[in-house]
Amino acid sequence: MTQDPDWPIRVAAITALQQRVRQYGEVLSWDVIDAGFTYRGETLHFANRARGIFWPRQMSESALSIKTTVPRQGREARYDDLPSDEGFEYKFQGEDVEGRDNRRLVRAMELDAPLIYFYGIEPGIYAPIWPVYISGVDLTAKSFTVASGPPGAQVQAPGSFAADPRLLTLERRYTTVQVKKRLHQVAFRQHVLHAYEQRCAVCRFPRRELLDAAHILPDRDVRGRPEVPNGLSLCKLHHGAFDADLLGIRPDGVIEIAQRLMDEHDGPTLEHGLKGFAGKPLGILPLLPAQRPRPEYLEERYALFRRTRDS
Repeated sequence: MTQDPDWPIRVAAITALQQRVRQYGEVLSWDVIDAGFTYRGETLHFANRARGIFWPRQMSESALSIKTTVPRQGREARYDDLPSDEGFEYKFQGEDVEGRDNRRLVRAMELDAPLIYFYGIEPGIYAPIWPVYISGVDLTAKSFTVASGPPGAQVQAPGSFAADPRLLTLERRYTTVQVKKRLHQVAFRQHVLHAYEQRCAVCRFPRRELLDAAHILPDRDVRGRPEVPNGLSLCKLHHGAFDADLLGIRPDGVIEIAQRLMDEHDGPTLEHGLKGFAGKPLGILPLLPAQRPRPEYLEERYALFRRTRDS
């Protein structure tokens, strides 16, 4: 394996990115990304707003990151990362694989160099994935295949360990499938919390760190897709109660609490945090009707709550 001359910059970038994710969470705003990272006393950028394939001028051979964006309404996406059987499909910059940007990804493939993938979730919001690798080039489709290594892993320098290429390929295929599933859930949470103005639908609690996107129909159901009408923004307490069928929501949006909880007497969390919402309507719903819970989904989930409640 050829040695990657840009390895120290990759290490600095990935180390800084891990710190950003620990600080800000699994999705990052462009402002956080654009602040860059420090390398040998200089501030280098992770990515460029205008270009999908990026490398700082200090990198000599390959790229540091790739980026896909969700365009604002009325604009077309510059890149298309529809999934393929092998990984993510990442379109060429322009038409020619010999173009300057594309050559950097070809070189990354030759080096098996780990890249950072800033995956667009909403306009200006990205889920960072690292390490990812360029595993193939399709000249007909004018695209690269991008495979993922273990999410958030500490990357090892190419050539620093011996690995069966076949096993490495299988591992990356498996990991890529898992990463795609995680991205669907990350996007689901982002969209649901945005629709509910970063508040719990039951109690209007406003701290994003303690909010979840709860599925109305579970994701194992063929209809339980990660879409806003199948979701509710719930705080940890009410999400847990909803999943345990201790809290139900009628199709008309009125909250019910299981009788076995209503019969209990304990401290203020039970009295005010759960029992106090019995018979009340949801505290907040999305402004857009198309994003509100589908009544048939609520009805089916409420029927499950009733069966559990009455058993």
